[in-house]
Amino acid sequence: MTPLILTRIRPVAATIRAAMLLGVLMLVLLAASGGGSAQLLLDNARQAAPLGVIALGQALVLMMGRLDLSVGATAGLANVVLASAFAGDPANLASALALTIAFGLAIGLANGLLVVALRIPAFLATLATAMVLTGAILVYTGGSPRGSIPPSFRVITEGWIGGLLPWSLVIWLVVGLLLMVFVHFTITGRRMLIAGANAQAARHSGIAAGSLVVLSFVICAVLATLGGILLSAITGMASIGIADSYTVDSIASAVIGGALFSGGIFLPAGAACGALILFMLQSLLYVLSLPSAARFILQGVIIVFALALANYKKGN
Repeated sequence: MTPLILTRIRPVAATIRAAMLLGVLMLVLLAASGGGSAQLLLDNARQAAPLGVIALGQALVLMMGRLDLSVGATAGLANVVLASAFAGDPANLASALALTIAFGLAIGLANGLLVVALRIPAFLATLATAMVLTGAILVYTGGSPRGSIPPSFRVITEGWIGGLLPWSLVIWLVVGLLLMVFVHFTITGRRMLIAGANAQAARHSGIAAGSLVVLSFVICAVLATLGGILLSAITGMASIGIADSYTVDSIASAVIGGALFSGGIFLPAGAACGALILFMLQSLLYVLSLPSAARFILQGVIIVFALALANYKKGN
């Protein structure tokens, strides 16, 4: 009999399909770039890390049968707050990170309470949160963000470990591994899976589904904040609207990787493949000098194909 630990980490068909598509895109990108190498692929992964981390949080919320439309605004707020708190001075590291993460925790808690306590549909609650955050950023910055990220902090996205692996990729992998262990190997994580698959059955089993939903939104917001921090380290400055596209892209990444809107499934490897697919698709279009509109068309086609194939497999 297959050991229990192997059954828990065995990749599902959706993740395998996403990995195969990613492999094809990698080969095409290497061929199109002419003389590309593993260094090119790792550099793409390094820059995709912010989206990848955010997609992990979105996948967790989707596991609970919900959706978070505020992750882009949360990452954008993290970018503005971090740059402003740092003010270019590495001595402000502790206070800047603490303040930025505190905002992320507050946003996640607010989203969770809106959904659970006030019973507002998640997509409406988080959409409202996104609008509030966008307005707050404009009011705070006056349209001109202040501050900057010190060069010493930017090593988390610009630095490489022994010239082999980017730090941001390692951070992404560690976060994904920790989430996988949390969901599949802890009591709280297993309860979240049960509640996401069937909330009514979870309540009958004595599982506090509401508090688990709140927890999923808090974790998602913290990961969106971490994504904003990584994005800030890449850009070195604050920029209004810098992470707006990450809301749709994080949903797309999770769905391409096998996430279901009905909940009950968590595939961190699939979400990672989805994020890399979207980022490398963008890189490929740039190499081929194709218009950005082509990215949205291809992204939509990939999402429809992934959902259609998942529903077909589920119906058989």
